[in-house]
Amino acid sequence: MRLVLISPAETDIYMKHSKKEARSFWFARLSLAMVAALTPKDVDVSIIDENLDDIDFNIDVDMVGITVMTAHAPRAYEISRKFRNRGVKVVLGGIHPTAVPNEALQNADTVVVGEAEGVWQNVIDDFKNGSLKKIYKSAKPCSLENLPHPRRDLLKIKSYNIGNTVQTTRGCPFSCEFCSVTDFFGRSYRQRPVDDVIKEVETIDSSFVAFVDDNIAGNPKYAKELFRKLAPLKIRWGSQASLTMTKDLEVMKLAEKSGCGGMFVGIETLSTDNLAQIKKTFNNVDKYEDAIKIFHDHGIAITASIIFGFDNDDEGVFERTIKFLEKNKVDVATFYILTPLPGTVWSKKMESEGRIIERDWGKYNGGHVLFKPKNISPERLQEGYWWAFQQFYSIPSIAKRLLHFEQNRFLSTLFLNVGFRRMVNRLPEGKLSPLSGLLTTLNKTIPTTPTENLIPHAIEIVKDKAQEAMDKIDYFLKVQIKKNEKLQALLIDLDGVLDNITAKKLRKKILVAVKKGKIDIGLDFRNVRYINPAALNIIFNKKIGSILEKYGIKIRLYNIEASIRKNVLELVGEMKLYFEICETAPVIA
Repeated sequence: MRLVLISPAETDIYMKHSKKEARSFWFARLSLAMVAALTPKDVDVSIIDENLDDIDFNIDVDMVGITVMTAHAPRAYEISRKFRNRGVKVVLGGIHPTAVPNEALQNADTVVVGEAEGVWQNVIDDFKNGSLKKIYKSAKPCSLENLPHPRRDLLKIKSYNIGNTVQTTRGCPFSCEFCSVTDFFGRSYRQRPVDDVIKEVETIDSSFVAFVDDNIAGNPKYAKELFRKLAPLKIRWGSQASLTMTKDLEVMKLAEKSGCGGMFVGIETLSTDNLAQIKKTFNNVDKYEDAIKIFHDHGIAITASIIFGFDNDDEGVFERTIKFLEKNKVDVATFYILTPLPGTVWSKKMESEGRIIERDWGKYNGGHVLFKPKNISPERLQEGYWWAFQQFYSIPSIAKRLLHFEQNRFLSTLFLNVGFRRMVNRLPEGKLSPLSGLLTTLNKTIPTTPTENLIPHAIEIVKDKAQEAMDKIDYFLKVQIKKNEKLQALLIDLDGVLDNITAKKLRKKILVAVKKGKIDIGLDFRNVRYINPAALNIIFNKKIGSILEKYGIKIRLYNIEASIRKNVLELVGEMKLYFEICETAPVIA
């Protein structure tokens, strides 16, 4: 029996890469090498990575196995069809067939759902007996003890940037709603015996190994044991982990001593609200800078995963993100547009809200807008994504981020940046919205000064327990501004104290927004704890009203107490035409 295992190529014009680019930043995937290791020795098995080699559709073969990620599904189905037209049996497996087995079955003879370890021997036996079933699925996640070593001899190791890859864990202890890993691995997080991992690493003739885990430090106790036993091997290695790894300095020290030189980490977004929405609250935005510094202090370069398109992202998100990455000297970054991958919680949410606008699986690679964003248009999201990639891998940005590194780290990181830059140069030219700089500039916290007379001169927003609230108050006014696509307005959320100091600075921000944004403005007072009467006179007066009249703009006030409404209307006088008091802030579906 002859078996050919195939990994389809990326076909998207912007995402596909040449053999030279594979040498720059690609790594050898283990899925098919592991399936080959599970295959009985009497079967002649070979592996084709279509990113490196063309497929010979006339090859003498009895059965073809294809691993399928969602973005590769159209190409995988095309490959399957060509072999099936010859009468060759085709088996599909991987994340996409696991998420949509019935669809996959329409394009194959057999589908393997989930991991192959528990069923692959049955697939081979049934094929030999002429009784191949439609679907094979293990009853439970497999044990990771005594796994065979992947058939690396079937891979073109030297054709990849990183050819020697090893897996120590499967799954992830977290359940981020946009991620497809959780369901594929049976909502479990499992670890191989450390001694098994060490024995496998010892068989690899290389000074660098990539551990292709989704979260190598998800179990700190296991990670510490693994790192301690890796140290004597004197290798360099990289992997993927969450930022929570930096909370345990012993883990970090052991990682450094064991040879860790790089880590892929999911920063995803700079918005706490976004993190809450996708159930990734273990990321702490306020601790991002500290976490990045801890990685760097331990000699570990990071590749930051950044996703654009969350519900709280606006047109300023791209510039804010790039400034953050450059400020913190982030070594490498990969940018994605939020993608509703089939089977994920996020996909089901988008489906239920009727927001999915594209169902071509070939575009589900993180580079296309596939659903209706809330606070940004699809066009702005797409162009901002292109701009972020191009800006981050521009020569000035690379220099700004890397020149401070020591020589060894500088050269290795520069190599990766140049590889990404080569790919990024194929993208269409991205550009920022005219509002981007405005939103980036205006979203700041305004400090104020506590005064003894604040309570006597305050209008109470929260009447009950006023003194208790005052005792806990922080003296600042946080201003968060987002463009609302549906209302075509800038919505300004206020959080804190509005006194003479913060009111003057808020007034400046409002005037900048009026003159540069030239669209309506909404002020949400829901989280304003106290307002000094004099502050109202600074913000709401006839002079501001005349400016609004000049630009044809209206200011809407949301969640403002009845006791204050009369004051505001009296202050603006005949200009009240340009001020509208609303009961609550708008909820945008």
